Amino acid sequence: NLFKSAAVRAGMQSASIMTVADIMTQLVVEKKSLVGNKSEDDNVVARYDPVRTLRWATVGLTLHGPYFRYCFARLDQMFAGTAQSLLVVAKKTALAQFIVFPPYLVALFTAIGLMEGSDDIVGKVRTNVPKAFMSGCIFWPIANCFNFALVPSTARVPYLASVGALWNGYLSFMNSKSSKK
Repeated sequence: NLFKSAAVRAGMQSASIMTVADIMTQLVVEKKSLVGNKSEDDNVVARYDPVRTLRWATVGLTLHGPYFRYCFARLDQMFAGTAQSLLVVAKKTALAQFIVFPPYLVALFTAIGLMEGSDDIVGKVRTNVPKAFMSGCIFWPIANCFNFALVPSTARVPYLASVGALWNGYLSFMNSKSSKK
């Protein structure tokens, strides 16, 4: 059965959470409207973009979930049989941040650029990846220390996708701002 595959489950979990993150980013952070009308002061309120949400859901299904499911399983294998000491947690966190995360960001902004029909995908990657990586150096080590120290391996993808809802909202917002330039 296809839905018994760990990669498919991870993709579906990530797609669901990335969908919610983008909807919340558009409606709450960017203050878009579901109907797109004028505000009380006659300013036009931007309309919610369901196609943008679909792009983020697609990335969650096809990239985020399967990629991180695979990478974190490999990290667990690298340290199999070792106690979850502070040193092991620090090593896993460092590997996740500096080995796993950068290729994902390149793939993410490339995929989003392709789905947006961007004529400058390389520029999108060059602009967004360094900013996202530096921001991620603050956010993800904290989340991953908790992840590797306390979250069972079977719950890692749902945990990371849930914590990642905040992160993905940030990435969605950052990407939308760079797309308008």
